[in-house]
Amino acid sequence: MPALDPTGQSLLAEGRQLHVGVLTTTGPHVTPELYTYDDGNLWFLTAADTLKTRVVRRDPRVAAVVRVGSNSLLVSGIVTDYDIGDPLRLLTQARDALRALAALMSFAVRNAADLAAFARDLAAGRLQSRLPQRRVLMRLVPDRVVLLDGTALVATDGEWPGRVTVPDDAPALVGDIDCVVGAETADGMIVLPGRASEDLAEATVPAVAVQLADVAIDEAVRGGIVIDDYRAPGPAAKRGELIRGRLRFELDDAQCRVRLDGERDTTWAGAQVSTTAL
Repeated sequence: MPALDPTGQSLLAEGRQLHVGVLTTTGPHVTPELYTYDDGNLWFLTAADTLKTRVVRRDPRVAAVVRVGSNSLLVSGIVTDYDIGDPLRLLTQARDALRALAALMSFAVRNAADLAAFARDLAAGRLQSRLPQRRVLMRLVPDRVVLLDGTALVATDGEWPGRVTVPDDAPALVGDIDCVVGAETADGMIVLPGRASEDLAEATVPAVAVQLADVAIDEAVRGGIVIDDYRAPGPAAKRGELIRGRLRFELDDAQCRVRLDGERDTTWAGAQVSTTAL
């Protein structure tokens, strides 16, 4: 991982969820994941049959953000998956076995409360199946990093395609609720911290990150806005919504306003997930 100052390392230690974005054939798809990290990698687990898993096997480029209070760490890079359901492929990854095993152990310790709550939800029948889904271990090796305090740029590393021209000030983001915005860019996608309106039709995000990622301004781009209510450990306690469609970014000094023309709305409440066309 590109070098992080102590604030970035502290943010990873304190953060609870990593919002991971993949670029599907219909645009960016962003969802939260529990994670762990080591020197140079972010690790997370996802179900083997999810859209995210299918996409990264076709296109391993991903973007992600960890957010704690006003601080946010944005990364983009390449993902490698380790799937016990594909033993032949695992043989070709044997050189990574010790590091992957250490990551699994770190993940279990770091997320012990969530894993225990998952077991309780499973035993109590609060999930769709009493059998746990097969999980795939994902290793994200970032090649670009941005650290933000609100809308202010704290540090950056790696080669970002854009150039920053917005004012060097740091107004608070405007909106009703914390959100994450995923947007397609010329070389992939970016995942941004933001504040959204209650109906998720609008949001504000840091303009400096928009410019670094070279997001198109005043043009329709594919993307979405996601909110996730981490009420308590365990999947049964989770509530969230992801609206995908077309985004339009409008610079407003150090903030960037985002307007969403939604096409699909996905909601989750515990194990219940539904998607509807808008």
